[in-house]
Amino acid sequence: MPIEVKVLYFGRLRDVVGRAEESAQIPADSSLAQLFVHLSSRHPGISDFRASLVASRNQEFAAWSTPLQSGDEIAFLPPVSGG
Repeated sequence: MPIEVKVLYFGRLRDVVGRAEESAQIPADSSLAQLFVHLSSRHPGISDFRASLVASRNQEFAAWSTPLQSGDEIAFLPPVSGG
């Protein structure tokens, strides 16, 4: 049975996707990495950012191998530059 997660996009990812958030349905045994692959098929431009992204699950930084649960809030955060 699939699960549903809320996905938040920040920085350039938000520009590529065209929105700040969306919901995604994925298989119940999915990890953050598998979610990102799924989202990349919907929004091909985001795959270019994978190597530099940090992911969080429920407002805590998480490894790409972290398993997901229904109702999780996932954020993908590109690097921030400033001066």
